[in-house]
Amino acid sequence: MDVRQVRYALTVAKERSFTKAAHRLNISQSAVSEQVMLLEETIGFALFLRTGRGVELTERGRAFLAEAERVTNEFLSLGDVASRLKRGGETLSIGIGSGLAAGLLPKLFAASHLPSNLLLEIRTAPTRVIFDELQAERLDIGVAVEVSPDRVSSGLTVRHLFELDMVAISPPGVKLPMTGGHVDLARLGNTPLIMNELSVGYGHLVSTLLHDLGVRPRVCAIVDNVETIKMMVRAGLGSAIVPGAATYDEARYKLLQVLPILPVCKARINAYTARQALSQRKVSLIGRLLENFLADDSSSVVPISGTGP
Repeated sequence: MDVRQVRYALTVAKERSFTKAAHRLNISQSAVSEQVMLLEETIGFALFLRTGRGVELTERGRAFLAEAERVTNEFLSLGDVASRLKRGGETLSIGIGSGLAAGLLPKLFAASHLPSNLLLEIRTAPTRVIFDELQAERLDIGVAVEVSPDRVSSGLTVRHLFELDMVAISPPGVKLPMTGGHVDLARLGNTPLIMNELSVGYGHLVSTLLHDLGVRPRVCAIVDNVETIKMMVRAGLGSAIVPGAATYDEARYKLLQVLPILPVCKARINAYTARQALSQRKVSLIGRLLENFLADDSSSVVPISGTGP
């Protein structure tokens, strides 16, 4: 399979036209058609349906090219990786739990004095995905809501970084049960709630808190990231409890009601790394990134010996 053929097919898919794709690629239309036809012969099915209005992707073509775009982008980036490694550079892959970026990144990179030839790969993902990626050694460090050790695979170390206040969000004008200016979680039983992943992360924290209060939440949706939760709340589908640091813009521009909760709930945010997978250079780089958080003795590195789920 020729990468050039895949690139041509991706261009046709984006332009919805062989003619426009040829113009964008600065080659003849016949060359584009020929290379796409050769690719279709190689994979054994048609990528496009030719219509009077241009071209449309087949179902198999849509699935194939979605994956092909990811693979092609990674392949084309290998040249940059090789150049950086040749210059003695390094790549550091960081996984950040949903809703943490606003509270984490400004302090993470403040006065860190990182090398100029360091490439940072930042990935935001649900807590469970971050642990899976750490275990598979596709991430060098993951920052996520604290998880009970028995839910984390062995071979990871944990460092406590900071805490975030949890807040309630709701559409403007929606009345939530209040006590002393705070949303009373003990009275949320009839309120439609949009929850985060229930077994780990914020969802587990909130569901445990509600359970301890004797509340059976009326869950209307379970979502794996805070940004989608906020959009669903703005659409009027329900209310939610999320990290306050993730609601700055919504509060500033009055897109949502952002309210304190009772009882007060704080999410502990930890950094997780694999014990054996990192080079000494990466360990040093991570230490420099985290030095703004690790100023007290409570932030020491702790190995996890649990077996995980």
